[in-house]
Amino acid sequence: MRVSGNCQRHGARRTEAIAALLLVAAMLACGGAQAAADCGLSTTGVAFGVYDPTTSNQTDSTGEIIVVCRHISGGATRVNYTVALSAGSSGSYAQRQMRAGTAILNYNLFDSATFTRIWGNGTGGTGRAAGSLLVNPGSNSIVQASHPIYGRIPALQAVATGNYSDTIVVTLTF
Repeated sequence: MRVSGNCQRHGARRTEAIAALLLVAAMLACGGAQAAADCGLSTTGVAFGVYDPTTSNQTDSTGEIIVVCRHISGGATRVNYTVALSAGSSGSYAQRQMRAGTAILNYNLFDSATFTRIWGNGTGGTGRAAGSLLVNPGSNSIVQASHPIYGRIPALQAVATGNYSDTIVVTLTF
């Protein structure tokens, strides 16, 4: 949740005790100058369909993450956020892996259609999606942003027949 406010104290100090009391009063008065929003997300997974290990073309597919922020209280507030993806079952962003029992099919997830930057948690050369939403009271109290996920399976992997899958944890920070 994003909370912001500004509180200033004016006036002359007569003694240390009076200054301390004024400081406490000023801190209590700041409570009304806040705006708040709450955010969440929804996802559409990347479904590659049937992989042909004999073709020399990589297999691409897309999914989507939608960030949704809702006005809670106060005036308008800007919500800055990031979206990170886990490494999945491989434990590495260098090469994610889908599994069908003990069989492994390599793949990865990217933040753009150029397939140049791996979407991860911002470490080890990976990137995170980032955005900013202005959330207002009234008719614009719910706003959203879409972030496509670009998936790619490299060509010519000698893999067994099976239903391959992986689980990726999506983390929204705002």
